[in-house]
Amino acid sequence: MNVIKIFNYSIFITDSCYDYLYINKKKNKFYKFLIKNKGNVLSKTKIYYSFLKKNLFNKFIKIKKIFLIIDILSICFLSNSCFHYENKIIINSPNSFLNLFLENKILSKIIFLLKVLINKKLLIHNGYLKINYFNFDKKTLSLVFSGNCNNCNLSNITFNNFILKIFKKIKLIKIIKLNE
Repeated sequence: MNVIKIFNYSIFITDSCYDYLYINKKKNKFYKFLIKNKGNVLSKTKIYYSFLKKNLFNKFIKIKKIFLIIDILSICFLSNSCFHYENKIIINSPNSFLNLFLENKILSKIIFLLKVLINKKLLIHNGYLKINYFNFDKKTLSLVFSGNCNNCNLSNITFNNFILKIFKKIKLIKIIKLNE
């Protein structure tokens, strides 16, 4: 069983499904996982071939010898999905039809703020900030510095004076903490 962990969401790929994906992979193409009609009874979880498109809402994952693109806008809905192969790919995606739009919207805002606003500034110092943990139910966001910012003496000052002010604008996040 292969487990993909993104933030605090898990996606499961059985060994039979992995073998099928590996045998059928195409050169210069990636498998993309996403959900069409999110939060709807008629939602469908899809896997298809895609070219490498770098944007804010694609997460690239390597499992052994295959590359996957996970649609971050679908990650809340893909949580606890299981992909299995038995003469065809069978997808069990229990959260695909749930109304998780608010959680997904907040997670998308967090990722956007990190990539576009915060990490552009931190990259000047060869550092960046990433999500360690996000729990929508407890309204908690845990962040961690990486790169040169990890051991920097000014990282706490940067966090308190710059990063907290940005994330305080997202009203539904109550606890924002920095993991050392």
